[in-house]
Amino acid sequence: MVVSETLRNIGINSPDEARKVGVVTFFCFLANTILLLGRNIGATLLLTGPLGADALPYCMVLVGLLVMVVMPVVASYATRYSSNIVLLWTTVLMLFVLGTFFVLFVTGLADAFPTIVYPLFFVLEEVIDSLLMVLFWQIGMACFTTDEAKRLIGIVNMGAALANLANGLLVALLIRFAPGGSFAILPAQMVLLCVQLLPNQLSRQWLPESSAATTSKIEEAKEDPAAMQRVGKDPAGVAQAAEPPWYMHPLTRQICFWQFVTVLLFSCIEFQYNATLAHYLNADGIAQVTANLASVASFGQTLVNLFITPWLLQRFGVWAALLVTPAAYIVGEAYIVVAQTVLTVFVCRAMDFIFRYTISDNTKQILYKAVPPHQLIDARAFTDGTIKKLGPMVLGLVLIAAQRVANAPAYSLVRPLAFCAAVAAAALMPLVLNLARISSEQDRAYMC
Repeated sequence: MVVSETLRNIGINSPDEARKVGVVTFFCFLANTILLLGRNIGATLLLTGPLGADALPYCMVLVGLLVMVVMPVVASYATRYSSNIVLLWTTVLMLFVLGTFFVLFVTGLADAFPTIVYPLFFVLEEVIDSLLMVLFWQIGMACFTTDEAKRLIGIVNMGAALANLANGLLVALLIRFAPGGSFAILPAQMVLLCVQLLPNQLSRQWLPESSAATTSKIEEAKEDPAAMQRVGKDPAGVAQAAEPPWYMHPLTRQICFWQFVTVLLFSCIEFQYNATLAHYLNADGIAQVTANLASVASFGQTLVNLFITPWLLQRFGVWAALLVTPAAYIVGEAYIVVAQTVLTVFVCRAMDFIFRYTISDNTKQILYKAVPPHQLIDARAFTDGTIKKLGPMVLGLVLIAAQRVANAPAYSLVRPLAFCAAVAAAALMPLVLNLARISSEQDRAYMC
């Protein structure tokens, strides 16, 4: 009785909801831990390799190009089959790729071609992490209705906060005790990739009917009047058949633009962070500071998920939640303009981690609930996949041009970039207010 009352107090209304939240939160924890470990080891090996931080802009461009090619293919398979099945087979591919690099590093073959292997490892780690997160959120949010998402998204995202904490502790232990120090992050990531297949399988019981099956029914209904009764007289068949493509909806177009600017801003922060750490620290130092960043962010994310996110969404609505992250970017970038040190880039990126992975991501998942379900996979694949890497690619091209024109190392570009990012974050605020308005209008229209 006490347990049931406690669950109701945090928004969980039934034992089935409790099981669902538990599985998806664990899934979120594993996906984010894999993401953090992958980005940690990818950046560490690149920054301490022969090319250093000066290779970052070129790698950012390559990541964007590769994701733009891979993501539509993954989306088409997820629409045709299911996200669970696609995640299973992409995990097998991910393990093969990471295993190949592990052999190259252990045998010393990587050092024969360091200017190719280290940047390529960074690029493929980014692609792997992007695919994993897009598929996780597609699966995770499909398990919930809109009402459940508003009540439970903060709890689910606690998995990300716990991942930050676990990542910090795990990396510290690996650096101190494991053979190879920070390099041991790579096999740890591979082990967790295998473990995440468990919640991927368990989540299938809460997923709605696949879009592939729905599409088949609609096609059947077009040719057979009797099938209309099976599809539904109007909502599932006629309405979906008449729907315009997802990219024609005002909401999805606005989400794309908001996502692009936001990604551009946090890409600036990531570049500033990596370039500054590469200037001051060695490999173990970079890995340890990045692990500490995750631990600090974990504490902040826990507080935000439990108290600030539900309060903002329920008391004020989407518009207030969308303003928090750009406001944090303005403060963080201004801090870097004043003083460019490991501490300032650490603080700026910590604020990015805390607010973007809590309030901003939670609100984004709710925005997607206004997108028709049969269009959601394609919309998410483009906005969370292609757009998420298009921003870094554009920034990479700008930084390459700046390096060529000014003949300057990556470290010297950090402060000018901080000033530009602060201005862009201020310009983002009216955009998110308009996004909140369009979301509210489309959500009401879709509900009707």
